[in-house]
Amino acid sequence: MNGLEVRRQIFHLIAISLWLIPVLYLPYWVAVALLLIAVAINLAVVVRFRPLYVVFSPFIDLFERDRNLDKPGIQALYANLGVLVSFLLFGKLAVVGIVALAVGDSFSNLVGMRWGRHRVFYNEDKSWEGVLAFFLSVYVVIVFFYPVSLALMVSVVSSLLESFRLPVDDNLTIPVVASAVAYFM
Repeated sequence: MNGLEVRRQIFHLIAISLWLIPVLYLPYWVAVALLLIAVAINLAVVVRFRPLYVVFSPFIDLFERDRNLDKPGIQALYANLGVLVSFLLFGKLAVVGIVALAVGDSFSNLVGMRWGRHRVFYNEDKSWEGVLAFFLSVYVVIVFFYPVSLALMVSVVSSLLESFRLPVDDNLTIPVVASAVAYFM
């Protein structure tokens, strides 16, 4: 496991978890405004709008994968959009999606890179160890705040969703789908 991925996953966990504060504690319109501002800034970085790109370039240098340097910050944009859409559709239940993305995605990546030996048959980029780490980490956090059945269903659905190779980035789909599962339960 390389240092870049560890840094990325720690940053991913902390940065996405910070969205819990406005979602839970600020008035709805303030949280929406903050999310819209974050998406706008993030989009400006992705398209390399010079004033903002210069400000955020140290973060790009520190956290961005080489394969994403043509669109720096694109995965952060998807995550911010996922949180925004989740919050707009499901209100405070977006918390479930935020936790699934922040905790599950980070732990699955770290565990999968370090101990992942058994490849998922439908996506060789993922391992069963990573899928299990996603499931367990999300379940352990959500079960403290929601019923066991909801924690179990969100963990199962979001860990499986993360394991598939989809045309849409999982940073966008996980918060929306996890929050939708919570909403419909």
